Amino acid sequence: MPQPIRNWYFEPDPVPPGAGSAGDEDGVAPGLVFLPGASLQQHGARRLDPSDAPTIPGSGGDGWGRTPSSTVYRARTLLIPADLLRDDAVVRAINVALRPVGMSIVRPDLDSRQPRSVGPVAQALQRLPRIAGLVPAVPEPGQPAVPVVVDAWTALQTLRAAADAAGRTDRESEVEGAEPIAALTQEIVVRIGLEHLLAGSAISPNAFSEGNAITGSPFSEGNAVDGPSSTGSYVYSGGTRAPVTVCLPAPHRRNPETLGCRRPVVAVLDTGVRAHPWLDVAPDPAGGYIIDPAEGFVTDDPGIQAAIYQESRYAAEHQGDPSRLVIVGPWDGPVAADPLVGELNDATGHGTFIAGIVRQAAPDARVLSIRIMHSDDVVYEGDLICALALLADRIAAAEAGSMAEMVDVVSLSLGYFDESTADVAYSCGLWQIIRLLLDMGVAVVTAAGNYSTRRRFYPAAFSLQPSPVPVISVGALNPNGSKALFSDGGRWVRAWAAGAAVISTYPDDVNGSLTPQVRVGAHPGRLSPEAGRPDDREALDPDDFRGGFATWSGTSFAAPLIAAHIAARLLDQASVLSMDQPGGQAAADRTLAALASLGWPGRP
Repeated sequence: MPQPIRNWYFEPDPVPPGAGSAGDEDGVAPGLVFLPGASLQQHGARRLDPSDAPTIPGSGGDGWGRTPSSTVYRARTLLIPADLLRDDAVVRAINVALRPVGMSIVRPDLDSRQPRSVGPVAQALQRLPRIAGLVPAVPEPGQPAVPVVVDAWTALQTLRAAADAAGRTDRESEVEGAEPIAALTQEIVVRIGLEHLLAGSAISPNAFSEGNAITGSPFSEGNAVDGPSSTGSYVYSGGTRAPVTVCLPAPHRRNPETLGCRRPVVAVLDTGVRAHPWLDVAPDPAGGYIIDPAEGFVTDDPGIQAAIYQESRYAAEHQGDPSRLVIVGPWDGPVAADPLVGELNDATGHGTFIAGIVRQAAPDARVLSIRIMHSDDVVYEGDLICALALLADRIAAAEAGSMAEMVDVVSLSLGYFDESTADVAYSCGLWQIIRLLLDMGVAVVTAAGNYSTRRRFYPAAFSLQPSPVPVISVGALNPNGSKALFSDGGRWVRAWAAGAAVISTYPDDVNGSLTPQVRVGAHPGRLSPEAGRPDDREALDPDDFRGGFATWSGTSFAAPLIAAHIAARLLDQASVLSMDQPGGQAAADRTLAALASLGWPGRP
């Protein structure tokens, strides 16, 4: 049945051929600098404030000395490509350069993540960034230990200054730099970056506010916001999620014999999922959840999940990053950060809600759920790169042989603002792994963010980068088809889909601590209630989601709708372009054909 108003569409690139970046104003927004102090402390993170960020003297405004933009980063880690970390001379040069600021790096276990694929993809995976811990440097013999503030931005700027010095030809630099510093070239340092904190792109009441819970913009500081705002109309009873009743059966799902080919797979890198019958996820009496790995709608990858855990835990225990919170297992949790209060975490149910959108728009597909998001809506860039690298390795192995483990679409409902837009295209490890997925023919669909800004939100803003398969950046529409006020926009947002007051699946085992405003006992003489049902009359309980459905808003939910349409179209065209044909070129042909049939305009 057609929608009364079409709830998604693509926009052509507004910049005509030959116009370069004209019209591509990069808006200003504070970004994630309003992450509450408690969250910064919990995740070992710091705000990068342009007004007091350490800068490199004498390097001008065109290079590393330019004033950075705001962002949030993890204080005790850098992201350094694995091939550099394997080079003892480079590691020695890095540590010599960091000694004046009292820091040194600790290498990860470089043998813990060996690709199972072979060829160019495996070689590319070996060059991706890994988590490098930052610790106080051991003092020289006979020198006293000096207290030092370990800070990744200071460390990165120090390395850049050393590389600048090594590149000068004056004699003083040659003498003072000596052999180790000379090895630290600009070509090396440009590949080293911060480990950013990314946030989910659902409208959340508390994730980005300081002070009290808000009723307006989730990116404000101080007390509640009064009057019109970008999110005030999307708030229900003080929260941004609300339970709803759905009177429809689960969308019909054809059996494998009827399909005649493998099901398209949408990888959702998010909070993981919880129980819901539409998703074929049920509670396990022994703990956790049970899925049907053969034909259930949601599946997982224990190998990928275990590798993410091992890499993150190694950084926490052996690389001087004790504040690193490690993702344990594939399931969404905990429901509440503080069991004494019991209020639901901002991202509880996020992955389940996204999987339900795919279930509605592409019921014959499957969702591969990979947990990388903490339940307070925070993602570590190192964990994301690790997950995408493992996913790329799985896809490369599938394309080289059996297609049973193939993934066709990746849906990312998260992002961050980079401190240097001018550098991100060639220095960002996240772009390197996304580009690798695109080169293999995989569609990558990303949420544009909820900051009401044109400032580029990554990875969505990678849509501006040329690639064989495009990055699809998705903004949010209201139910009437207008663009949602909270949604980011700009030339880099090329797709729009329903993202406001969306209804989808929510874990049916979640009941928060809030209570109905009114509750009265049963009337005298009433018959005993049915087993398991409450015997009270009450107002709506704002965080009792045991009915299994909710309404929520955010570009988080626009992106998976486009991802689902791509998956459905892949299946529609399977008689012409086989879903079982291996190889990266075959995958690219399928993806581009699906996008063309959906009306993707490409670039002029």
